[in-house]
Amino acid sequence: MFALILLLGGAFAANPDAPHPHGGKLSPYVLGPPTVLLSREDEEELADGKTIMRVISNRPADESREGGARRLLMVRDVAAPKDVVLDRIGDFAAYPRMVKGCDACHVYKREGRPDGTEEVRCEYRIHALHLKFRYFMSHQIDPEAGCVVWNLDYERESDLDDSVGYWYIQPRGRQCCRVYYSCDTKLRKWVPAPVYALLSKTAVKQATIWVNNEAVSEWAKLRQQQGGGGPLGLGGAMRSARDAWERALPKGRAEPWKLPRLPWARPTSLTVRGLGAHPRHLSQC
Repeated sequence: MFALILLLGGAFAANPDAPHPHGGKLSPYVLGPPTVLLSREDEEELADGKTIMRVISNRPADESREGGARRLLMVRDVAAPKDVVLDRIGDFAAYPRMVKGCDACHVYKREGRPDGTEEVRCEYRIHALHLKFRYFMSHQIDPEAGCVVWNLDYERESDLDDSVGYWYIQPRGRQCCRVYYSCDTKLRKWVPAPVYALLSKTAVKQATIWVNNEAVSEWAKLRQQQGGGGPLGLGGAMRSARDAWERALPKGRAEPWKLPRLPWARPTSLTVRGLGAHPRHLSQC
């Protein structure tokens, strides 16, 4: 997300005291697993530590909104447990250290709900060369499902026209998981479609790289602190961080853009390059 914004942006005037000009132009993602069937070749690349990129095609749930018909999806295996990966993604205060180009990330609202999900709203400040941006995001987090989705906080005016995104973490064993990432961003200045497509590929690939690096590093530290203890012995600090995720999310988002189900479920209205692998061929990291 950050790389795409940095590469395409211009300078505008964000305002936390004014609402965004609209309530959402891009069809949002919803909490839940994706549907991507991977070929044997895909599995071999993932086993070699590579990131694979797929174009997912789907009829938008809300045809009055833009985007959703074709979006990029990144898939990567990460040698760390699901809880560790979620902890890195949810450590918003550490984004200036973890994410290149992020100058500040301030949480101004955190609300848990009875169903165990949580809403976290953050103010981001990022830069690219002489360009600076400020925008406000609302993240919906489901720690049990291993999923995070986000969109602009439309109660505040951002420098971006719109932005939506998606993380999903699928356990692949006691010490590894498969990470799915997708996003879509619309800027206030017009950008030719071929240029946008090229830069968006770079952006989504960088996202999985920083998450992989940070999660693997954090997992190594935790294991060292515990003397190489059990694969899921995250320690008190990690348990506290994980517990902080177990809050709630408002229901009833209208007409979201859905990623389909996991490999063992039959896909609907989905075209993904490289289909054909049966679930029994899936590797375990």
